[in-house]
Amino acid sequence: MHLQQILFSVDSFGEGEEYRKFQYRLTLSILLFSAAVTAIFHFFVLQGMARSDPTYLMVSRCFLGLSVAYYLLLRGHPKRLSFVAWTYAAIAWALHLTTFLLNTPDELRIIWFVLNLPGVYLVIGPAAGVVVTILTGVAVVAANPLLAEPYSPSAVVTCLMGLIYLSAFFHAFTAKSISFHHAMVEANRKLAEMADHDPLTGLFNARAYYRLCEMIRQQAQRNRRPFAVLFVDLDHFKSINDHYGHEAGDMVLRAVAACLRRTLRQSDLVGRIGGEEFSILLPDTTLDNARRLAETVREAIEAMMPEVGETRLRVTASIGVAADHPRLISVAELQRQADEAMYAAKRQGRNRVTCLDATLE
Repeated sequence: MHLQQILFSVDSFGEGEEYRKFQYRLTLSILLFSAAVTAIFHFFVLQGMARSDPTYLMVSRCFLGLSVAYYLLLRGHPKRLSFVAWTYAAIAWALHLTTFLLNTPDELRIIWFVLNLPGVYLVIGPAAGVVVTILTGVAVVAANPLLAEPYSPSAVVTCLMGLIYLSAFFHAFTAKSISFHHAMVEANRKLAEMADHDPLTGLFNARAYYRLCEMIRQQAQRNRRPFAVLFVDLDHFKSINDHYGHEAGDMVLRAVAACLRRTLRQSDLVGRIGGEEFSILLPDTTLDNARRLAETVREAIEAMMPEVGETRLRVTASIGVAADHPRLISVAELQRQADEAMYAAKRQGRNRVTCLDATLE
C-alpha cells in the first residue's frame, strides 16, 4: 500500500469509477515504464550494445523527458487523465513513426507500432484504438518505400496482419470489459437501492434513514442550522388490515408514501421505520415551521381517501413534532421526543399534530 501511495498518490475516485481508476493507474504505469525502457535503451547504446541513428537518439531523449513530465503532471490529478492519455498517445505514435523512418540499424523497429496498441485501447478506448490501427497501417505502407532499407512485402503484410489481429482482440476485450463494468455498476446501484429502501413503499428503510439522519444532524450542528423531526403514525391501521385484508393495508401504505413524497419538500428525508410508522427529517426547519408542515402533511393524508374495491377509506395520522436543541446528542434522542409527542396526539383523540411544548398544541 505504501508503494502504491508513492507511485499513484491519492486516488480521488468515487463509487462506480473503478474502471477509470484502472485507466488512471495504468497510464501512470505506462509513463514510468516508457521512461525506464527508453533510459535502458540509451544505456545499451552508450555501452555499444545497440546501434541507433543520432537524430533518433535526440528524439528519444525528448520522449524520455516528456514521459517523466507527463507522469508528474498526472500523478495525484486524475482529472487530467484524458488530456494526458490523448496527447501522450499521439506523442508515442510520432516517436514510433520516427523510429520506423530513422532508426534503420534496428531491424525490428516496426514492432513498436504493434506494442503501442494495447495501451491505447485500454486507456483511451476502442474508438481511439481503431483510429491508431488505421493510421499505423497507412503509415507503414506509405513510408516503407521511402526507407533506406525497405521491409520486404512479406514483412509489411505480416506487420499489418499483426496489427489487425491485435486490434480486433483488444477491441473486443475493451468493449466487453467496459460493458461488463457498466453492468456491474448498475447492478451494484440497484443492490444498494434495494438495501436502503423499503420494498413496499420505496421510502428509505429504518437503517438507511437513521444513517442519513445522523449525517444531516452532524452537518446541521456544525453549520448551526435548525432541523426537526416528524413522527407519523397511521390511526387505527390494524382495523384496515382486519376488515379489508393485508392487501388493502399495503395499498394504503403505498398511498401514504406517495402522499408524503408529494407534500414534503425535496430537501426533506422520509423513511418507513415500522409497520405503519413513518419518520421525516426536516433540515433548516424551526419548531414552528415543522409544526405547520406537519399540519399540512396531516391534512394531505386525511384528504387521500384511497379506494379499496368500491369503498373509499378515510385514513388519518397522528403526528409528533420535535426539534433540535443544544443538549441533543443523537438523532435517536430526537426521534424519542417525536415519538412521545405522537403518543400524546393519540391520547388526545388522534388525527392531530402535537409537540411536547404545550404552547404549540
